Amino acid sequence: MDQVPQSIYDFKRGDLITRIIPSKPIEIFGEETIVDRNYIGEALVFLGVANGCVYVERDEMRPGKVESGRLSDNGPAFLKMMFGTGGPINLPLDAYDEGWSYYVDPYNIGGEAPHEFEETLETLKKKLRLALSKEDYETADKIKAKIAKL
Repeated sequence: MDQVPQSIYDFKRGDLITRIIPSKPIEIFGEETIVDRNYIGEALVFLGVANGCVYVERDEMRPGKVESGRLSDNGPAFLKMMFGTGGPINLPLDAYDEGWSYYVDPYNIGGEAPHEFEETLETLKKKLRLALSKEDYETADKIKAKIAKL
């Protein structure tokens, strides 16, 4: 699955997402730019946008989240007992509004994309506009080819 950076506004509550590029610059010291690479590749459940923040939670913290090779039935309860619930993670919207994509399970790389990851014409057009605005013509050409197939 080709992961193209998307706006946080492209997702709906409950989507499993991840960061795929660093945040916008957080601090600039002379010629050195500091960006945040946290959450790149980490499975996060999108909760919503409010109060100037993007709200997500770690996938493992969701009650009832049990899959083969992952946390056991007691995993989330054990984590809550040891570390507290942690609650939602809030990220400043101005630095984290772009650079998101649907999470791809590393054990399924190269497999068929799940149904919820199928791209609509509207989503592809948004991705095309984003790629063109960043002058990423190679990605734009790939997106145009996908649109042509629809």
